[in-house]
Amino acid sequence: MSCGKLLRFLPLVLVLLGCVPQQLGLSSADKKTVQFHYQLGITYLGEGKTPQAIKELTTAQSLYAGSADIEHALGLAYQQKGMTDKAIEQYEKAIGLDEKLTEARNNYGTALLAKGEYDKALEQFEKCLADLQYATPEKAAYNMGVAYFNKKDLDKATEYYEKAIKLKDDNPNALFNLGYIYEEKKNFGKALDAYKKAATLDPSFKEAFYRLGVIYDNQQEYGKSLEALKNAVQVDPDYLAAQYRLGMVFLKTGNMEGGLKKLEFVVKTDPESQFAKDALGELNKQKIVPLKKSTSR
Repeated sequence: MSCGKLLRFLPLVLVLLGCVPQQLGLSSADKKTVQFHYQLGITYLGEGKTPQAIKELTTAQSLYAGSADIEHALGLAYQQKGMTDKAIEQYEKAIGLDEKLTEARNNYGTALLAKGEYDKALEQFEKCLADLQYATPEKAAYNMGVAYFNKKDLDKATEYYEKAIKLKDDNPNALFNLGYIYEEKKNFGKALDAYKKAATLDPSFKEAFYRLGVIYDNQQEYGKSLEALKNAVQVDPDYLAAQYRLGMVFLKTGNMEGGLKKLEFVVKTDPESQFAKDALGELNKQKIVPLKKSTSR
């Protein structure tokens, strides 16, 4: 188990709404067939049924090869399946058919991000932001923050995360990533503020609660640390980094039973957890862990 910083530096991918592509030159019957397979593919995509989505969208593509929407949807399906090169190929086809399909351009950028081609990705996101009719520019701004962070340009990453929040203040991922950058720069006040806002906007954001717990622990504000860490493990009981930290804070506050239970839970769940095993070993040395009673045969 790694007890380090668990982050959300993931690009956002737009989800298609299932709009029907234009089908020029098709008969009425063929249009209905294309529409059926396209809509079914989009439905499967939204349900996470990627193989079925690819099958239906490929059928729609074979019937009508001139639709940017179909190529875009196939790109999303391939990206969802982890086939990044195929996704890039589809996004390039979609953009070639319709340069104004900014949603496809944004997703093209996220696929380039996944391959570590940060400069090429930034070029696509910049084009998204230049499109004044683009409905969700905050996502392109956020993705630019991700790219700059991966380029280790924290100042530029901060600039674009802040831009994303300015464009849409309900943006917990951007707030969280900002918090991480502030934390790296030892600006813990701003980091706490960003993490709190992220957790307020998304009460299931376990990583935000965890980072709050870590900072408060380091500042010896154990009551606040316990509250944040309890929120994290309430969201995800198998969040072992938070369970370990919670156990250690319990020990620091004199709750030996609570601390031992948490550490034992971590070791039982992940026998390779060296942090938790070391902590239990130290407690054994101090004879804090009660020995199991022997039984006679």
